[in-house]
Amino acid sequence: MARKKAETTSSSCKSRICNESECCRSVALFFRDWGYMLYYIKGTIVEVGTDSVILDNHGIGFEIHTTGRVLQDLVRQGTDEVLLYTHLQILENERVLYGFPDKSDIRVFRQLISVSGVGPKAALAILNILTVEELYYAVQSGDSKAISKAQGVGAKIAQRVIVDLKGVLQPGSADPDMDGFSGNMEENVISETAEALTSLGYSNMDALRAIRKVEGAESMTVEQLLSAALRKL
Repeated sequence: MARKKAETTSSSCKSRICNESECCRSVALFFRDWGYMLYYIKGTIVEVGTDSVILDNHGIGFEIHTTGRVLQDLVRQGTDEVLLYTHLQILENERVLYGFPDKSDIRVFRQLISVSGVGPKAALAILNILTVEELYYAVQSGDSKAISKAQGVGAKIAQRVIVDLKGVLQPGSADPDMDGFSGNMEENVISETAEALTSLGYSNMDALRAIRKVEGAESMTVEQLLSAALRKL
């Protein structure tokens, strides 16, 4: 009778990791001892929830938390199998998996949760409204308003993200075109041009993005760069 009960419990745990359940003890031990080695999980989509997706990999169900945007993409793509790069958050009484289909997303997620006051929930909220590229621009331009639009992220936390990650978020984390963003350009030319654009009503992030798109910007004056950047907006 006890064996039958255990079998029933096992079938009910296929869709998520359960550290308390006897039937999932081996999985819990795996995560305790080897979970940090999980680079990615590839599996068949069993269920897409409001904040996570369940992947079946060789009969084991992994619940992986991610952004609403990623979940919407999975539903829209309609693929049966997906690969998610993962991060295991080890808490006192549980192990929680977070994952993204892109390496840069999981890298930036880890950088976000390294900021004091930013937990996984806030990091997901930020990456739900900003792409990695947009977050890079927001940090570089000091656009705390763009970051604080994320649910549960206030102005103080947004400012802390900017302070802690400026110079940490690398250009390659956003896109290949960001390489050498300010390497040869005078910082005062960039800041004056960005200030002029923001005075016209553009956000700091949009201003910096437009400046970056200008070819030959490193040899321009403020007036020339402003004119060229306006054509990019």
